[in-house]
Amino acid sequence: MRALYGIMLAVPICWGTQQAAARTIVECVDAEGNSFFSDKCPPEATKKDEKHLLGVGPKSDPAIGAAALAYPITVYTIPECDACDLIRQSLRGRGIPFTELDVQDNAERQTAMQHATGGLTVPSVTVGEKVVTGYSREGLDQALKAAGYPLDSGDARATGLLLTRPE
Repeated sequence: MRALYGIMLAVPICWGTQQAAARTIVECVDAEGNSFFSDKCPPEATKKDEKHLLGVGPKSDPAIGAAALAYPITVYTIPECDACDLIRQSLRGRGIPFTELDVQDNAERQTAMQHATGGLTVPSVTVGEKVVTGYSREGLDQALKAAGYPLDSGDARATGLLLTRPE
């Protein structure tokens, strides 16, 4: 009976700590007034708001939370792009947070993309400093693995975050 009582006390404690996992999402505004969401604002943007989302991110897979902080992902896209859709679906399906930047009609974003990726090919993905251009499942998997992101979706499937609203 004592062992059962000890287990009954341990379960709520473990459950409570797992539920306490949170992620801070910051709304940033760039010089043109465009809002986007990330874990922190880059130097050229100002912080507009901050939200603490309980039960999102590291709760499902601590590796995703740690990798996202160390190696943030930016996906450069344009509308009506099948390869861009594949990248988005792949990242969301794995529960991997990313920032998406639509570069179609935005010269500043195109310049930033060229600086970050070395070109203007869409989709282009930066995983920390690693760049994957075009749609390459193998290239994306290698970059994610090198950054410590898990390659399978596991329990993270439900936590896929789009940190930036596509425009």
